[in-house]
Amino acid sequence: MTDPGGAIFSGVGFWATDMPSGASRPAGGQGFAMSSSEMRAMLKKAEDQRKTVNEQLVSTEWMVKAVPPADEPVSRAAVDGPNGINEAARYYRGHLGYQYNYYTELITRLRQALGITEATDQEAADSAKRISGSLE
Repeated sequence: MTDPGGAIFSGVGFWATDMPSGASRPAGGQGFAMSSSEMRAMLKKAEDQRKTVNEQLVSTEWMVKAVPPADEPVSRAAVDGPNGINEAARYYRGHLGYQYNYYTELITRLRQALGITEATDQEAADSAKRISGSLE
């Protein structure tokens, strides 16, 4: 799996073409440039897909823990495979983990390009709580 440090999109930038940006494009121009509306649509799709992958990832725990229905060669081979470690389920779980990390980094990059940060979101939530508290 790719480490969460950002190796998947290392050296690749994301730009919303219709938004002012504090960051400039690199000289090589490597990256993705699209309108903010296209980027928001892509962000929504990536968030939805990551949620689906996460649901699948959670369900793989049952697959990894599967035991052969009978203690005989055919059942053991069907579940555990030739190495006796249920490698198909473990590989599937690892692949889903890779996909989850990919979407997580993509979402982070898209949010950064759109100027959406978790700190800003938290500040907005705190402000909303203060305002609603003062209205009561």
